[in-house]
Amino acid sequence: MEYKSLIYEVRDGVALITLAREERLNALNSDMNRELPLVWRHFEADDNAQVAIVTGQGPKAFCVGADLNDLPKSDDDPTAGTLQSIKWSSLQNEVWKPVIAAVNGMAVGGGLHFIADADIVVASETATFFDSHVAIGFASALEPIALCRRMPIGAVLRMALMGGAERLGAQEALRLGLVDEVTPAGELLDRAFAMANKIRRHSPSALARTKKAIWQAQDMGLNQALQHGWKLLIAQSAHPDAAEGPQAFGQHRRPNWQPYSALLDVPSDGDV
Repeated sequence: MEYKSLIYEVRDGVALITLAREERLNALNSDMNRELPLVWRHFEADDNAQVAIVTGQGPKAFCVGADLNDLPKSDDDPTAGTLQSIKWSSLQNEVWKPVIAAVNGMAVGGGLHFIADADIVVASETATFFDSHVAIGFASALEPIALCRRMPIGAVLRMALMGGAERLGAQEALRLGLVDEVTPAGELLDRAFAMANKIRRHSPSALARTKKAIWQAQDMGLNQALQHGWKLLIAQSAHPDAAEGPQAFGQHRRPNWQPYSALLDVPSDGDV
């Protein structure tokens, strides 16, 4: 499938999703707003890709948020004007394959959605992070809420209220938990692919249920989260991969895992 604002390519089981508006610092516009849910659905259904890396085009920016000259909207979207219209990240699209954010430069405002919702965040040493919403008269009321799952609330408030007057460098972002690893600029994608290649060796269904258990627990109390995790654990124990894994281990061979797409045919009752 061809995209106007994105590039989707698969390398040895890893999908590389590139925000491809380098001339606009990969800002989110109407095309990207329409295409991001499509590319996440594409990735979810693609049995050739077990893990995704999302990054920005060019050396300057990962994503600088909404393009003020072409605000991200879709006139034919029935969810326009509601929270459901923001479906930029894999998590917002309920895609449970693992996702790594490779932050190659500035990550600003709405661009922080990708970081807040990624499973692993690796950043170039040249990456910077800030939130400019209040500087242009917009409320910063989505990204900071999501970032509070990663960072101390004081650090989130400081970034949101400073409006870009102060920027987090990569090392400070690492210290605060916004990113998980910092690499030299020229090694960013190599490191992201190295991580992805280790992840993709494992059972797609086990990875999906693990991710789902951890992320959905963020919206629950401890006991409810544990009960939900137990249901997912039991569901996975009935999956063919739960028998294949120990058998392959005993036979000293690589497991023959079932594809992730097989899970898409399972009725949705919270036990995917």
